[in-house]
Amino acid sequence: MELKYRLNYDYSQTLWMKMFLARPDFPHNCSEVLITFRQALEMIRVIDNLTQGIRKIIYLVGWQGLGHDDCYPEMEEINEFLKETGDASARKALWRLFEEAKRYNTVVSFHGNLADAYSATPCSPELIATDSVLKNADGSPAVIEVFNGRDAYKVSYKGYYESGLFKRNWDRFCAATPVREAGTVHLDNFCIAQNLHPYTSVEEESDARNKMLDYIASLGIDVTTEYTYRELELRADSPEHPIRNYYASQGQPLPDGDWRAAPLRTLGRIPASWWTSNMTAQDCMQIPPAVYSGRLTDPKLLAAFYGAMHGEDIWMDKSIDPRDWGGEFLDQFCTMQLPYFYLNRHERQTLTQTPAGYIVGFSDGIVSDGPKAEITAGGKVLKSGGDVLLPLDRENTVFIAYSRAGKRGMWEIPDAGFEKAALAQITIDGNVPAGEAAIIDGRIALDL
Repeated sequence: MELKYRLNYDYSQTLWMKMFLARPDFPHNCSEVLITFRQALEMIRVIDNLTQGIRKIIYLVGWQGLGHDDCYPEMEEINEFLKETGDASARKALWRLFEEAKRYNTVVSFHGNLADAYSATPCSPELIATDSVLKNADGSPAVIEVFNGRDAYKVSYKGYYESGLFKRNWDRFCAATPVREAGTVHLDNFCIAQNLHPYTSVEEESDARNKMLDYIASLGIDVTTEYTYRELELRADSPEHPIRNYYASQGQPLPDGDWRAAPLRTLGRIPASWWTSNMTAQDCMQIPPAVYSGRLTDPKLLAAFYGAMHGEDIWMDKSIDPRDWGGEFLDQFCTMQLPYFYLNRHERQTLTQTPAGYIVGFSDGIVSDGPKAEITAGGKVLKSGGDVLLPLDRENTVFIAYSRAGKRGMWEIPDAGFEKAALAQITIDGNVPAGEAAIIDGRIALDL
């Protein structure tokens, strides 16, 4: 399995997360701001301290219009409520964030959506006139749901692409933001919806979506997304989704089907998903993480293969003060993301399913035992529950040791090419030197 394009990033070795900035307050024509552009930069600085300067991508959510899920499918109006006193404009504040984040090994990019359209969107009349949104059997535009108090349509990718509206709107987005300079973008909910008037098939919509992805790639931009797309005819696979209720209301038959029967329609074009759903254990074995990665939604698969941490939920549940979120962030980074990086560097070779979960054998004698939450190499324990000591880099020159409960004693240190290590404690304010420790027979004494 191969990629269709040359990517700018290896998402299996990059920490990529969303950061929720703002949501709309339409009744008051303003934005409920959770994080300003300036505050985002400070959070990025702390994240860089905690992650030891590795490459990161932060996708901003709610950067456009009045906040999250406003304006789509247009993405060119920058949220003015995210600037602060002293900022000449939101556009200048955004570009400053993009430039200054580079100092913290971070690429700032954007969360967007090409699957939804709103009645208040300026291009809405053109979308309807060109069959770029779903229509009822009688030809009237189909309101799939009411979102944020506004009528919401689903985009027909076939109409949107063939009308030329997609390219026009996307080029405006590129002109308004540094997305081409970022080289990556996150497009949420990029699933297929079939039109009823004129009728479009899954294959037609999938072909149009691929053409959209190809155009974005031609501009030098990778696309990450929300889900794994294995669409069935009339989206009958998801009983809770509004689109299913819509088709049922139109008297359309909802054929039975299993998502496993549908191909991975964007494989090779989308290298990473926020929720790596609709994946079998065999898929995980056969698809290299450099081709497709993310956070598995099946908990038993996640326990064995690990996955990308999200970050966004930590800040939304706690606060933007790093004293509140730093500890939880570090825990998730060390116990989920660090093992994911490590395992992704090794070939997936064997899979054993037990009633409790999966055990995966990797190259170089590495075994990930999901039921035990344990990773071993040559029989030596490198992770056990909340105790972890793993290399951060491919060259095995930087290692992170972490203990959720506190562990004192000897730790196995895998493949270290040195006889002693300089120690430092990781903090939100940066590393604090903590002396040296000798490495004897592949082990190191640490008190965490």
